[in-house]
Amino acid sequence: IVSKELSVGRAALSSLLGGIGYFYGQSKIALPKGFSQKNGDKYIPYWPAALYTAVPSRSFFPRGFLWDEGFHQLVIWRWDAHISMDIIGHWLDLINADGWIPREQILGAEALSKVPEEFVLQYPSNGNPPTLFLALRDLASGIHAHQFSDEEAEKISTFLKRAYVRLNSWFQWFNSTQSGKYEGTFFWHGRDNMTTRELNPKTLTSGLDDYPRASHPNDEERHVDLRCWMLLATNCMRSIAGFLKMDSSLEKDYYKLSDQLSDFETLNKMHLDDKTGAYFDFGNHTEKVRLRWYEDREAMKRELLRETLEAPQLQLVPHVGYVSLFPFMMGAIPPV
Repeated sequence: IVSKELSVGRAALSSLLGGIGYFYGQSKIALPKGFSQKNGDKYIPYWPAALYTAVPSRSFFPRGFLWDEGFHQLVIWRWDAHISMDIIGHWLDLINADGWIPREQILGAEALSKVPEEFVLQYPSNGNPPTLFLALRDLASGIHAHQFSDEEAEKISTFLKRAYVRLNSWFQWFNSTQSGKYEGTFFWHGRDNMTTRELNPKTLTSGLDDYPRASHPNDEERHVDLRCWMLLATNCMRSIAGFLKMDSSLEKDYYKLSDQLSDFETLNKMHLDDKTGAYFDFGNHTEKVRLRWYEDREAMKRELLRETLEAPQLQLVPHVGYVSLFPFMMGAIPPV
């Protein structure tokens, strides 16, 4: 007799594996504001690329999502580590010279047909959570814990050694482009600070699209989830370097940064709210905002536009939610 839990697990795994597909095409990369091609296009094509990946839904989202893929691989590597490494390798092959990976891979006519026009262009300043490090951490830890056969461990070690240069490039892109105004701070770049149609501007790059961040985005922001993602990535790179016996200045930098991001006092100073005991983002924020109907008599229509009733100020953003749990989930809070 198969238990209900096992039955559900089989169905979930089957759906995930059944959604794995092979895509080929070119992403469209947005040009900087004010630039356009001679034919008027506001984008340039990425190089023709192949992607072997799982997808959230083959019927509705038949394309690769960088942030989703790390979670997919947490399951897939346990079923077949070789397929998982193949998929991760395809994603790492999409890194450009700057270390950036387009966060949505809309490759081919099938994928393009399912994407609203406003989401097609990929912006080189925008990232996505480096969730691939979740699976990579597990693979590295599995070797340390002797979870794999000698043959499997050798193949995984070879893969991680070959991937290390690209992983480093990816990490350095985050460390340089998503850094905050002050050393050791990070925030998701790409929020719309000019929008008047949203109560709280979306943060599509974080994966938590409509999580309430600071009401008025600027470069003073500090996002606690991104700090935790950076800690995960740093510790993963440090772990890989450790069992591969790398000992260059680069690996020493990872040890230093890992110690810096692991500092519990700094985390609390930047993100802990003493009154609630919860971890919050920091930014230019006010709770006194609302959406209000405005009449446009010339166009003969009404619009819901944001109205700010109180000037924003730099403060912790008082919203308890997924972001508040990141220090716990990512091991940034030391055990008692």
